[in-house]
Amino acid sequence: MLKSIPHSFTVFKTIIERDYVFIDKTRFLEVYEESGASVSLFLRPRRFGKTMFTELLRYYYDKALESESDRLFQGCYIATHPTPLKSSFYVLQFDFSGIDRSGSNETILDGFMINMIVGIMDFLSRYPEFLPADVMQTVTEDNPKMLMDALSRYYRNKELFPTPSLLINQFLCTLPLRSSKLLVIIDEYDNFANDVLSRDPKAFGDLARKGGAVSAFYQVLRSWNQKGIIDRIFVTGVLPVTMDTGISGFVSQNLSTDPRFNELAGFTDDEVMELLRQTVDFEKCRYSLEELRDVMKRRYGGYRFAEYAERTVCHTAMCLNFINELKQDYDTVPDINLFANFGADYTRLSEFLDLINDRSRRELLRDLNNHVPVKAYADIVDRQTSAYDTLSYVDGVSLLFSMGYLTVMSREELEATPERYRPEGTCLRIPNEYFEEMFSRIQLEKSPDMLRSLERFRNLNVMSDTNDISALAAMLHEIAGAFIQTDNSKEGETQIGLVVCTALNHAMNGRFLLRREYPVKIDGKFVFEDGLDEDEYEDPVSDAPENESTPGTAQDQDLSEEDLEDARAARILEEMFGGSAGTKTALLDTTRGRADLLATNTGKGPSYIFEFKYRRNGRVRETTRLKVVRTLYERAVKQLNFYVRDDKIRAIPDLHKYVIMYAYGRFYIRETE
Repeated sequence: MLKSIPHSFTVFKTIIERDYVFIDKTRFLEVYEESGASVSLFLRPRRFGKTMFTELLRYYYDKALESESDRLFQGCYIATHPTPLKSSFYVLQFDFSGIDRSGSNETILDGFMINMIVGIMDFLSRYPEFLPADVMQTVTEDNPKMLMDALSRYYRNKELFPTPSLLINQFLCTLPLRSSKLLVIIDEYDNFANDVLSRDPKAFGDLARKGGAVSAFYQVLRSWNQKGIIDRIFVTGVLPVTMDTGISGFVSQNLSTDPRFNELAGFTDDEVMELLRQTVDFEKCRYSLEELRDVMKRRYGGYRFAEYAERTVCHTAMCLNFINELKQDYDTVPDINLFANFGADYTRLSEFLDLINDRSRRELLRDLNNHVPVKAYADIVDRQTSAYDTLSYVDGVSLLFSMGYLTVMSREELEATPERYRPEGTCLRIPNEYFEEMFSRIQLEKSPDMLRSLERFRNLNVMSDTNDISALAAMLHEIAGAFIQTDNSKEGETQIGLVVCTALNHAMNGRFLLRREYPVKIDGKFVFEDGLDEDEYEDPVSDAPENESTPGTAQDQDLSEEDLEDARAARILEEMFGGSAGTKTALLDTTRGRADLLATNTGKGPSYIFEFKYRRNGRVRETTRLKVVRTLYERAVKQLNFYVRDDKIRAIPDLHKYVIMYAYGRFYIRETE
C-alpha cells in the first residue's frame, strides 16, 4: 500500500502513527552519541529535515517517553542497535521557529520568551514532580487546563522573570537534578534572526549582539552545562552569523561540516529511490523509478556540506513537494516553479544579495552564472561575518552557503575546472537546476523586457519533439533591443546563455537536462581545449578600421565599387543566417574545454548543443562585418565539432549543433553539420 507525504508534519510520533512515509535516519543517533560533544551545533538550510532529527533525539532519549520510544522505533535501525544512553535523559526542548519576525525587536524578544515558556510547560507536563510549589498552591482542583493556565500566568509574570536568562536560570534552579542529567534541544535557534538580517542588518545586530538578552540566555545554559546539570545541548539552525554575534564560545563541537553528519538531513540517491517506491504508483506513472530519481537529483540535489563527504543529498521539502505534484498528474513531470511553493527563497536570495557590496555582488553573480567556482573560507560555517556593514565577496559566499543557495564542490568537480578558474581552498557552486534558474532570473531582472519576453514565449516546447528552433529565434530577435550593455564578449556570451537556458527551463517542463559550461571529457579525462589554434583567439578584425561610416542603400546613393562589395557581403550574411536587427554587443574571448550549453532531451526527441558568440556594436563596413561574422561562425563550428567528441555527448542520439551569435546589432542563428 502506498504511503502519503507528511506535508507540514514534522512530529515523529504523528508520522509513524498515521503511517506517513518515513526515511530512517536513526543511525545518526548512534553517531551523535559516539561524538560525545557537550554542546553540538548542526546547521542546515531551511526545510532540510533538522526538526525531524530533534524529534528523534527527544523520543529516543527522554525518560518519560521510553515506552513510546520502543513502539515508535520498531523497524528502525536504532531498534536493533540500541545505545548506552537510550531513555536516560530528562529532555527540555525549545523550538524558536514559530516566532513572529515581522515586528520590532521588543516584539521578537517577547516571542522568544513565549516559546521558552511553551518548552518549559511541555517539560513539566511530562515531569509533574518538578511543578513549582508557588503554582501548585494556586490550583484548587485536579484540572489539567487550570494547571496549564496557572503555569502560563506564573512564567509570564515579567516582575518575576523580566528576561529570558532570568527565566531559564530560575527554572533550572528549581530542578532537583543531581544524579540524573538534562538534555537540552534547541531547534532553529536563529530562525527569528534570519529574516531580520535580510531586511534590517542594524536591527539584527541590536537583537543578537553579545551581552544582549538572547546572548545571556545561552550563557546561562552554558553555565549549567559546565556545572554538570545539563549533560548535553543539541542546537539546530541556519546561519552561523547569530552564533558569532550572540552565542560566541557557546558551542563546543560544530557537526555541520563533519563528513559523518553530511547525510543526516536531506535525501541521498538511495533514500530518494526508497521515497519514490513508497509513495508513487508506477502502474499509473509514465516515468520509471530511475527517471524520476534523476530528475529530482538534477533539480533538488547536489548538496555537499563537507568537502570530503562521499555523497550529495537532495533538498527534503522540495523532493516531497515534487512527489505531491507528480501524484496529481502522473503523465507530466512537475514544472520548476520558483514561486509556487518556495517563493520565499527567491525573495530572501534577492535580499541577501543586497547585503553584499555592489562590486562584490556583480562579481559573485557573474562567477556563479558562468559556473566559475567561488572562493570560501576553509571552515565556512565558523566564519565570523559582520552583520552591521555590507558584506564582502567571501562573506557573501559564506552567507549564501548557509542559506542553502550554494554547496561545497568535491575534489573531482574542481579537477574538471580549468586552472585559471580554480581558486585555492574550499570552493562552492550552485547546487542544482532549481537554484541555477533562480540565480539566472535574478541576474536577468536587470533587463525587465527580457523577462516579459520569456513569459510570453511558451511555444518553445516544440523543440522537444522536432528540430524546430524558430520560436527560440523569434524570442531572441524580440529581446535583442533589451540586451545587456557590455563591451566584454565573455559577459555577452554568458548573457545569451542565461537567456536561452532560462527560457528552456521556463517553458519545457523538465523536457531537457540543461548543462551550461559543460566540462568536456574525452576518453575519461577532462580536456582544457576547444579545438581552436592559438591564433584563433585573436580579434578577427584587429587589422581593420572600426570607425568607418556605415554605407547607405542602393536606393539612397550611387554605389561605389566598395559599396557594391558591401551589398554583396550583406546578402551573403542574410543567406547564411537570416536574422533580425537589435542593439548592443562585444570582443572575442573563449573558455576552453567547456561547451556553452548542452540540452539533452529527457524523452525521445532531438537534443541540442549550442555555441554562443558575441561582438560589440561597432560602425563598420559590410565587408568587415562579413569577415567578423564568418570568422566567429567558423570558430564556433570548430568548437562544436570538438565538443561532440565528449564521452557522453557522442552517445546522444539525434543531436543538433547550433551557433547563436549576436554581432553588430543582429542575431545570427544557424545549425551546423
